[in-house]
Amino acid sequence: MSQFILLKLNQRGKIIDVTGLPGLKGKYFHEVFTVENGTASPVARYNGMSFKMAKVDFDDGQVCVLIPEQDESCLDYLPIGLAVVRDGEIVYSNNMFRELLGENYYSERFSNFIRSLNEKIGEGVVRDEVAITSELGEERKLEIMASKGYYNGKEAILCTLRDATRDREFENLFLTLTSKAFVVVYIIQDGKFAFVNEMATGLGYSIEELYRMNPFDLVHPDDKEQVIDNYVRRLAGEHVEVPYRFRLVARDGRLLYVDAIAARVIFRGRPAVMGMLIDRTDEMKNQEKLKMYERFFRRSKDMFFILDRYGRFIDVNPRYAEILGYAKEDLLGRTSRIIAHEDDLEILRENFGKVLRGESVKFSFRAKSRDGGVRFVEVVEWPVFKNGEVAGAEGVIRDITDRVTTEEELKKKNQLLRIIGEINELILKERDEYALLQKVCRFFSKIRDTDSWTWILDGNRLIKATPLAPECHLAEKTKDGVLRFEDCHCPLSKAKSLAVPIRHNGNVFGVLVLCNVGSLAEDEMTIIEELGINLGFAVSSYRAERDRKIAFNLLLENLKQLESLADRLGNPVAIISGFLEIKDDIGYERAFREIENQIERINRILDDLRLQETLTYFILKGGFGTKFL
Repeated sequence: MSQFILLKLNQRGKIIDVTGLPGLKGKYFHEVFTVENGTASPVARYNGMSFKMAKVDFDDGQVCVLIPEQDESCLDYLPIGLAVVRDGEIVYSNNMFRELLGENYYSERFSNFIRSLNEKIGEGVVRDEVAITSELGEERKLEIMASKGYYNGKEAILCTLRDATRDREFENLFLTLTSKAFVVVYIIQDGKFAFVNEMATGLGYSIEELYRMNPFDLVHPDDKEQVIDNYVRRLAGEHVEVPYRFRLVARDGRLLYVDAIAARVIFRGRPAVMGMLIDRTDEMKNQEKLKMYERFFRRSKDMFFILDRYGRFIDVNPRYAEILGYAKEDLLGRTSRIIAHEDDLEILRENFGKVLRGESVKFSFRAKSRDGGVRFVEVVEWPVFKNGEVAGAEGVIRDITDRVTTEEELKKKNQLLRIIGEINELILKERDEYALLQKVCRFFSKIRDTDSWTWILDGNRLIKATPLAPECHLAEKTKDGVLRFEDCHCPLSKAKSLAVPIRHNGNVFGVLVLCNVGSLAEDEMTIIEELGINLGFAVSSYRAERDRKIAFNLLLENLKQLESLADRLGNPVAIISGFLEIKDDIGYERAFREIENQIERINRILDDLRLQETLTYFILKGGFGTKFL
């Protein structure tokens, strides 16, 4: 152990520096030493050893000297000048004290300072500076500090002496170098700027205004408490992490982000905090933009990607997992072949080749999801340059499956509507339901690439309207007039089939079946169902037209029959009249028999007439003709 122990304490009694006894730094004095004040000079005890204790107070703490009780001569080995003053006279000084003063030990200014200590010291610490000229003519600055204490059990004034020459030189050099620095350099002492360079005027205040301001008023309100706490802790000698970031508010309201690098210093003999402020505003803005882009990258509804020159994924956003089922780890280091449909690989190769030549491209392809599904996607891809060369690519993939599906459905719907229009025109031209239904099936076979069949309902029996129509249980079920879209159980069934009743005014005239039609939208089925109603109206119209023709022909026939009837009735009537004229000649009995014969003949003719009238009535009402056609 050294012959003495020198401790530096902050204002809270924490040991922030130590000489002569390792392992005490960072501990509190009262935790390590037991102090006895019963004697004229306080005694500190540590691990069975006793030390005479002398303390010198400073603004930011104390310097404590512990001297083994058995050896006071060790004061001569202290690295600072130490002197004891009583009644204005130096009663003791160590080697360093005398070395610092040299031949000017009793210079007039120093002697005046010593003699005035009793008046100045009070309960605090007295500071002063003495200029010394060495034997070689060299100017030196000595800093003197004095505080009350004890020496040999009696009250005394303890003085320390320190060479501050280099401090002043460094201070002048510091002020010269930092006045034009490209960062804000400042010294805060006693809560005010003791120094601030020209860079600080970037806040909108002049140097003169800054010296009059409270420095902490420049700090954003939300950061002020932390900044002040760091300042106080530094002055107390505590460790504060550097750099740390906070915000300043400029005169015009601009918000500036700065990194502070600061430390506790002694400036012109007193503690202060010196620091630099490095403007990080642009960096923070860039970071905010980067965070914004990153949020956009991570949360986008599209799939973003980055590729190297060989087409391998370097980075992808989470949307790949949501749309295609691939996690980021599944794709990194792999090429886009992993997500492309086999038939579209050439599209990817061709467009990536263009990107490697420096072009931006836009194209579509089919992507495979992890579960084997297929999605339609659109890609916008552009080159990434490094040192003038294409180093890879970036791009975005958008899922357009819904759009493609909608376009396909719209295309099919438009095609269907066009065919329906053509069929409706055909309905006006045709006069036979069999010919009409056969042509309808040919139309559907062209646009749907599927087999189509029709049947005519006769009573409760389906009659084939299209040749080679198979036996179809779905058509049989649809005789009830209900549209059906379901799996068919015939041997050729591969997908769902659509059975459409051909109906009008509650009557079912037949069935149209689209075999293995696959998927159909609701509006498509509605359109085809309406076609069934149109076909039903056509069949009904055709039959009504045929009934009208039959009725017309019957009416013509009836007119002919009436003309014949008139002739036929004229003969018996003439005979009756003749017999009535000759009844007296031939006798009444014979005349009545002949008249009865002619009346029976007339009744037979009238019965024929009533039959023709009945037949005509049913034909005109649509029941008889339709039933027996």
